[in-house]
Amino acid sequence: MKDISRDKFRTVVKGLITYKGEILIGQKEEDDDHPIGGEWHILGGHLEHGEQPEEAMKRETKEETGLEVEVHQVVDVMTWSDRNQALSVLYHCEAENRDAEARDDLQEVKWVSADEIKDFVHEDEVERLEDRERQAKFLEKIRKSPF
Repeated sequence: MKDISRDKFRTVVKGLITYKGEILIGQKEEDDDHPIGGEWHILGGHLEHGEQPEEAMKRETKEETGLEVEVHQVVDVMTWSDRNQALSVLYHCEAENRDAEARDDLQEVKWVSADEIKDFVHEDEVERLEDRERQAKFLEKIRKSPF
């Protein structure tokens, strides 16, 4: 097993942010140094020191879109790695309205249906939405009974 330094281990929060059955996604600004620069993704970001995961999800959403969200439940928890190892917590969040705008490191945001999300987001996220049982089931739940 590869030894991962604590300096290179991080915690990431991501949110399936819904409003009336649609899911909010964001497109990162073009950046060759970012693993998903220029690509669409499920919104979220890194925990700051001493921050609780639910609060980080609310903060990241507000910074990236201007929206206030209610964090409802954990959809999935997993590890993954790109340049570093990460613990990722995927939440279901509900937005108070559809008035999202691209801020921070996003160039665009859009609302998509549960059927469309895999047509837009980064291939790693598509794989997780399909292969991670909890994520696949939650996406199906959104399709059948929109929040």
